[in-house]
Amino acid sequence: MEKTVINNSDNYEHLCNVKLSKDKYPIAFNHKVNELVAQGMTPEEAEKCVAESVIELEIYYQEGYGAFAVETEFCECTDEMFSPYNGEKMVYVPTED
Repeated sequence: MEKTVINNSDNYEHLCNVKLSKDKYPIAFNHKVNELVAQGMTPEEAEKCVAESVIELEIYYQEGYGAFAVETEFCECTDEMFSPYNGEKMVYVPTED
């Protein structure tokens, strides 16, 4: 089975944009609010920020397991990602200029 390759910033597959809402995605919304509060925002500021933010997701498909999505912003900041299915480190293949 092939290793899952991390998309590069010039060649990725955009899945969708997501806005976290307190009603529709309460678990994710609260985790993000808690993260921002821990970084110094007030709860009110954090809730407003999360409600107004858009999260861009890109899609991956791991052969033999299935599809999963990851925040594009995270993908652009790291070369270490792990499969949510089997915990294997995903491979980063830099593009040639």
